Amino acid sequence: MNPEILTTLETKRLVIKQINQIEFYKSDNELRQKFESYIIQGIFSPDDRKNTLIFSITHKVNEQLLGLIFLKPLNSINEMECFIILFSQYRGDGFAIEALKKSIEFAFSTLKIDTLFAYVSQDNKRGWLVAERSGMKYMGDIIIEHKNKKAMKFSMNKNDFDNIYRL
Repeated sequence: MNPEILTTLETKRLVIKQINQIEFYKSDNELRQKFESYIIQGIFSPDDRKNTLIFSITHKVNEQLLGLIFLKPLNSINEMECFIILFSQYRGDGFAIEALKKSIEFAFSTLKIDTLFAYVSQDNKRGWLVAERSGMKYMGDIIIEHKNKKAMKFSMNKNDFDNIYRL
């Protein structure tokens, strides 16, 4: 997996474009500033940058930036974690589910991963609904050590993907 290979994915309403990491972190634009605010809040660690694929989510018609998706390789081979940030003014219209489904398809079909994980704060009802509606299975709660907080663990493996997305 080379994070410098740029990819563009499309859905009915969205363009999901991979962003070059070097340019993303050097830039001083709205996208990087929003991402940095999540790092400051402790939602996304600076250590998570290495090898993480970053995608912008943009509306096809008005080209408005809606959010970001991250696909981060885990220590185990062929496993990734997904993380989605949808800016608050765009929540509730199904954009997150649409973007996550396309990212899941990309992760399994193009990157050839075996398992995809997502960790959602227990108080983020919209987040866990997005995971479930995208086909991910709730696997129980975990404790996030550095935050001393519980999170809901969701996953999808290759067989789940084939059964849901390849019908």
